Amino acid sequence: MDGVGPSRYFGFVSRMYLSCALVMTLSASAAAGGFGIPEIGVRRTAMGAIIGRPDDPSSLYHNPAGLVLQDDWVVYVSAGVALLSTEFELAPWDQSDRFLGTSPTSTGYYAPVKPSRAFGVIPMIAVAGKLTDKLHVGASVIAPQAVVGAAYQVTPTLALGATVGVINFRVHGERDVFPIVDGADLSKLTGTKPLLTLDGSGWAPTYMVAAYGAPHPRVTWGAAIIGRVDATLTGPINVAYSPDASTPGDMLVGQQTTQQMLPWTFQAGVNVDVTPNIEVGTELRYWLYRQYKNQHTDIVGIFLLRELDTEKDYHDSQEWTGGVRVHDLAAVPKLDLMMGGQYDHSPAPPRSITLDSPSFSHFGLHSGARYSFGRYRVGFSYIHYWYEVPTITDSITMPPSNIRGSGSNNIFTLSLEAHL
Repeated sequence: MDGVGPSRYFGFVSRMYLSCALVMTLSASAAAGGFGIPEIGVRRTAMGAIIGRPDDPSSLYHNPAGLVLQDDWVVYVSAGVALLSTEFELAPWDQSDRFLGTSPTSTGYYAPVKPSRAFGVIPMIAVAGKLTDKLHVGASVIAPQAVVGAAYQVTPTLALGATVGVINFRVHGERDVFPIVDGADLSKLTGTKPLLTLDGSGWAPTYMVAAYGAPHPRVTWGAAIIGRVDATLTGPINVAYSPDASTPGDMLVGQQTTQQMLPWTFQAGVNVDVTPNIEVGTELRYWLYRQYKNQHTDIVGIFLLRELDTEKDYHDSQEWTGGVRVHDLAAVPKLDLMMGGQYDHSPAPPRSITLDSPSFSHFGLHSGARYSFGRYRVGFSYIHYWYEVPTITDSITMPPSNIRGSGSNNIFTLSLEAHL
């Protein structure tokens, strides 16, 4: 998040070495229960309930055992765009006017953080199909992850599946640094707005194991476990003194290594055909974020700082989703109409939230449709999120990130399936 005024400051609880240090925060943004939003594939984005009946190749990311539902070879292309809108206001702290160069408004908060809008693109391509009567395989790429998977029909009512893959982590941060550490004012040395720039990247392996069952002609279920990911991100880091420093324009240059974790994830769902034309489904995703207590960065080459420890103190997170699909109607037998609802509980306690790493619980409304013609099926979906942004008054960051605000997100997805 880049901007002016209050939006450019951030901080965290750090462990200092030598006589002084500069502080920053580094974290992947988490707008939902996980670091990424699992909104992949039109069945998921339109109905919300895919784990219990994963009937398209996006099953590679939700429940790879569902690959057994592909009777022939399919190429699946999906593209989504997320349009995020937020408004955050920061409360003042001791000497904040001096460092921000502005004053609070009549509300007692600073003007809203800039920018207030952002967007992201979610592209995916997948290929899946039947290799033998019982063995089905697939492969997919969705930035920044690539996976290959397989499913085996163990019995007529049970299939097992798994994926393995790699994920690429990238981080780029450019932020003003709060120059007061443990009560010591370093602004005479660094200036009131020293600029810290950090870049890092790294690769890590991923895997998932899953099951899919059909105990009754009208009932299906699915379950999956996603393994924990531990990644090491390395790259350059530098601190540029601001114009009011004792030696303006000076720059400290070093290298950083940051440890990043994605937690164990457990997910399951059930889908039921209540009539020949109406299917309902529900699913639960559970992230084991209790493991994410802090984020650690080692730094070499900058005499002011050797390492950073950012307190996170996350708790477990869960997401409930349910939906309905209407299909095979006499008037339009090739049309699927879908709608669903969602609630996602954030893992982040409000007291450790920072403006550049926000994570909030939210409600979501899903809707969409799929239409088949010949060897093709096209899909479209729309999701709207309402974020529950708390008013934070007990922030433990330094400087404190006591904020109030609001936020929403609109996600549009298009897909095309081609049966070969």
